[in-house]
Amino acid sequence: MRQTQLILFIILAISFLGCQQKVTVEDLKKFVATETYPTDVFLDTVSNKRALIIVAHDDDDCAMSGTIAKLSAKGWIIQQLSLQNHILSETGKNPANIICQGNELLLEDGYYRIGLDTMKNPYLPIPYQKIKEQFLTEKVGNAIIQKVNGFKPSVIFTLDNIKGGYGHPEHIFISQLLIDVFEEGKIEIDRIYQSVYTDHMENEIVDKWLGERMKKWGYPNASDIANKMYGITGMPDPTTQIEISGVEEIKMKYLMAYDEDVRKNLRKFIPYYEEFDAKTYFGIFNKEFFRVIEKPNR
Repeated sequence: MRQTQLILFIILAISFLGCQQKVTVEDLKKFVATETYPTDVFLDTVSNKRALIIVAHDDDDCAMSGTIAKLSAKGWIIQQLSLQNHILSETGKNPANIICQGNELLLEDGYYRIGLDTMKNPYLPIPYQKIKEQFLTEKVGNAIIQKVNGFKPSVIFTLDNIKGGYGHPEHIFISQLLIDVFEEGKIEIDRIYQSVYTDHMENEIVDKWLGERMKKWGYPNASDIANKMYGITGMPDPTTQIEISGVEEIKMKYLMAYDEDVRKNLRKFIPYYEEFDAKTYFGIFNKEFFRVIEKPNR
């Protein structure tokens, strides 16, 4: 009797899974940007083909990884610097090698935020003033100045300094610090490219897609908290877009190179990417968007 019940349960479970709707291309299209921005022409005119990616965490470049792969294929020398590199330190893997010349820690000791080891939810937004109080601005700033002026890039890629993607204070901190040393003339570069989503993408992916899941999982919604705390409606608007055709396979290989504990976070911002082949997925999501900070007049 028990064996019969077990067989019946297995049949019902298989039937249930078989009836679940498979995600379609049409499902993906609701996440795609409806806006268009001027196509970037600056990067194709640069003679100094060197760039740095400077971010808080080593997977923060995922939304710009197609652009990085495209530039690398054109002969650019690109390296990633981050405040944290858990993937490399915990697994010995360096996924950034797939799209550029790898990742390394910005600080040798990895210490940049007071009390980080005791924080329950370090990703939650905090007021801008508290960011200045919690983070070791001078120490990190000096490291940035040394690394940038030693590498001599023409551009730096990072996240935005207003919302940091979804409100993570470490994203905001490093991106704002880059602008500060840039505008003060302490680093010699031409432009900063901040990876951002368009309003439609942010609304569909961050606000709805991720927001609904955070509510379901019982976690606070960092994006919503950030909007209210900072008096904003989202990330700053892009000023340019970059088409990434030709590097779809490389971008997918990069995203898939991360271990499961990282990919579960990437799924929150890159919906269903594991369920499609590279050509199909990045044939739909074939553009990356940036807010460009140009060299100030001094």
